Amino acid sequence: MISSLAVFVFLAELTSQLTNLNDQILLRINGMAGRSWLFDSLVGLTQENDLLKAGLIGCCFFAAWYSGKTTDETRAGRKVLLVTLVAAVCVLTTTKVISKSVFLPRPAIESQKIYHLSDDKLVEMKRTNVRVPLDEESQKVHRALVSGDVDNNDLGSFPSDHAGFFLTISLGIFLAYRRIGAIALGWTLFVILAGKMIQGAHAPVDILAGGVVALAELSAIRLVTKNRFDRVLDAITGWTIKHAALSSALLFAIVFEISSTLFHVRQALSLLAAARHHLLG
Repeated sequence: MISSLAVFVFLAELTSQLTNLNDQILLRINGMAGRSWLFDSLVGLTQENDLLKAGLIGCCFFAAWYSGKTTDETRAGRKVLLVTLVAAVCVLTTTKVISKSVFLPRPAIESQKIYHLSDDKLVEMKRTNVRVPLDEESQKVHRALVSGDVDNNDLGSFPSDHAGFFLTISLGIFLAYRRIGAIALGWTLFVILAGKMIQGAHAPVDILAGGVVALAELSAIRLVTKNRFDRVLDAITGWTIKHAALSSALLFAIVFEISSTLFHVRQALSLLAAARHHLLG
């Protein structure tokens, strides 16, 4: 009985300390916002503009695809990159599913007065004192938030799908070619993900959870494909070398979607689902 109570107290204390650490890191990084219109506008641009946000990641993927000095090296690198694409889709699906089932609003939303149900009672959530960036888009979103206009997507920030998706792609590039992957990882960590925290869109725990999903699923899928689908990957990479022009065209479409976090693919799938509902009932 005493040992069980001690474990419970220890876990409660650990949870409290980790929560405080999460809040401290968030407030320190977010504290960079709201001080300079130019800085906030540059950060906002890297978050809203797909070319700036993820174009470099796509370029790194493209560079890694063609970086092999020999045919064998090219095949090996492309096999890693193909597995990375499969893992990225799986990771994005996982993070989307989890975020739909876990109610954890973005820090910017938590800065407002929010209530949630607890034992059939409305309880006010802990408020996070985040700074609002000075750029036009952030100010517009903040005004809408104050007036009560909240996007459903802002109510499920855990885990970060940007963290999961772009860390998967960057890690895959790193595994294929170290130098190119280091550039992709640096951009992902210090521009894409840091920008999310500066703007109050994600807390460190969201980023960490997305990273854990990325690492776990990329590792698992690499292990499965190595043991069971290595011949399939050999056949595909051989086809890309034999049909270089066509594979390059397909690669362009893939890199384009990487830069938009598969937005257009998801949009097309939503349309197909809606069409199926209307046609088949």
